[in-house]
Amino acid sequence: MTSALQPAAHDIATLLYRGVVGRREAVVEATEPGTLAGTGFLDAARAPAPAGDWALLVEEGSAVKAGQPLVRVTGTAAELGVAEDYILGALGFASGIAARAGAIRAAAPSGLSIACGGWKKLPPALKPLLRAGLAVAGVLPRLVEGDFVYLGKNAVTLLGGVDRAIAAGLAVGHGPVAIQVRDVAEALQAVEWGAGVIMVDTGDMADLRDVDAALKARGLRRSIRLAFAGGVRVEDLAAVHACGADTVDMGRAILDAPLLDLRIRVLPV
Repeated sequence: MTSALQPAAHDIATLLYRGVVGRREAVVEATEPGTLAGTGFLDAARAPAPAGDWALLVEEGSAVKAGQPLVRVTGTAAELGVAEDYILGALGFASGIAARAGAIRAAAPSGLSIACGGWKKLPPALKPLLRAGLAVAGVLPRLVEGDFVYLGKNAVTLLGGVDRAIAAGLAVGHGPVAIQVRDVAEALQAVEWGAGVIMVDTGDMADLRDVDAALKARGLRRSIRLAFAGGVRVEDLAAVHACGADTVDMGRAILDAPLLDLRIRVLPV
């Protein structure tokens, strides 16, 4: 929030560069190799003040090299100053997510789907950028593609138990029901009542293995998608898949991704 005693950044840029005449050109470039994401959010009209003209030079999802120009910015000195505040953040965050999620996807064994449901923990403004980075990497923002109803532990508590929660989820009519469970008993009860996705969210691979074995023993495994979450690391992926998971939900391992380091460089006249 600004006031008369605390001018906005674009007001400072206008005052700072008021003696510089004409239009100049700058490029946004990475200082390190990476994967470009978030280009759909490059819109000069979203800046709070004139920020010049922006031209994307590299396509979404492209591998980029250090020093490679990614965006060309043309405008007055003040406009270039404003652009610097509103280009780097979106691209840097989404591209950092794309790189981390892509590395995790590449490390996962064949047949194991990677999801990142932790977007709920981010501020609203960052969620679209996270999804852009995940899309580039081929990582799902939710457990499964398409419509479904997710029942977390709190939903089960609020709805009065596994049976009532699944009945309520099916009544929504928005696709299969996915439910968090703590043990084999809850998993079997959930499948009996019609759940299509079982999420073992304990972080303990022994729980996952037990649920997988119990479903197989009753001939139920082929019709159920089994998911796992809880502090999963890249080095755990092969073991998690071997314990029966079809999908692993990774939160902090992706959300903690470092930004792709970007800079804006004014070209000499």
